[in-house]
Amino acid sequence: MKFLRETTPFTQIIFTMIIILMGGIIISLLGFLGCWLFMGISFESLSLMLTNFNDPGNVGLLKLFQVLQTIGMFILPPVVLAYSLDNKPFRFLQLDRKPTLIFCGLVSAVILISGPLIEWISLVNQHLVLPVWMSAVENWMRASEDQAGEITKAFLATKSLGGLLGNLFIVAVLPAIGEELLFRGILQKLIKKMTGNGHAAIWITAILFSALHLQFFGFLPRMLLGVLFGYLLEWTGTLWLPILAHFINNAAGVLIYFYTGEGLEPDKPDASIFNNSLFFWAMASGIAVWVLLRFLYLRRPEITPTEKTE
Repeated sequence: MKFLRETTPFTQIIFTMIIILMGGIIISLLGFLGCWLFMGISFESLSLMLTNFNDPGNVGLLKLFQVLQTIGMFILPPVVLAYSLDNKPFRFLQLDRKPTLIFCGLVSAVILISGPLIEWISLVNQHLVLPVWMSAVENWMRASEDQAGEITKAFLATKSLGGLLGNLFIVAVLPAIGEELLFRGILQKLIKKMTGNGHAAIWITAILFSALHLQFFGFLPRMLLGVLFGYLLEWTGTLWLPILAHFINNAAGVLIYFYTGEGLEPDKPDASIFNNSLFFWAMASGIAVWVLLRFLYLRRPEITPTEKTE
């Protein structure tokens, strides 16, 4: 598909969407076919099993399809596109520059310290309401969010070390690699080429990144994390730092749930966003994150003009 190199960035973005859709359909069909051939589960039965996540056996199938979906929609398409758009796909995806240990430590600290700030932004997001005339849409959004929460709890529920490691692989490792390859490695680069504006590319990609998760009352914190991942790539020229940041963020959620049975997002959306304790820690967290990011920005590596435009 080397013909893509001669097309416009907009055409390349449309082709990216087509490849993602095709990858999702093909990998899902292969998963259904494999369950039918090797497990004797009919398509109709499997569809019912994947929606009944209260059965632990069904959760195992749900995890299998989650892995397949991540590979089919987020890992394979960027690899195919990178090979199609550049003779050096590793360079195109900005995986050829290795980050220093200092930068890895800074990024890790930013993600871990940002916890209170992200929690507060999540609470603000949950307080947002739509106009009265859109109440039906808001009710649907809240019902979808509740269902997603139940699926997440069923997905992460485990007391064994093996289950924990499996969840870390499915929830942290695979999404960190796949989503960063697609959103920052491909889409952010193509949108930057199309708009000629790195800041616009970062924010547009972050909005798409958050919207794809279809969790409306967690939209703001996820979007801002996407913005952070985007600037890490823009400043340092290496995709490994956004991948690391994404992994730590997801892994922290998995580990916290494993040890406490609670997620990172607030369980009481009716709580005041100006609660003294929460607001104080959020502001302190925000200041610390800003200081660390400023330090990282001032010590960012020199990126050549060629690297900036590729």
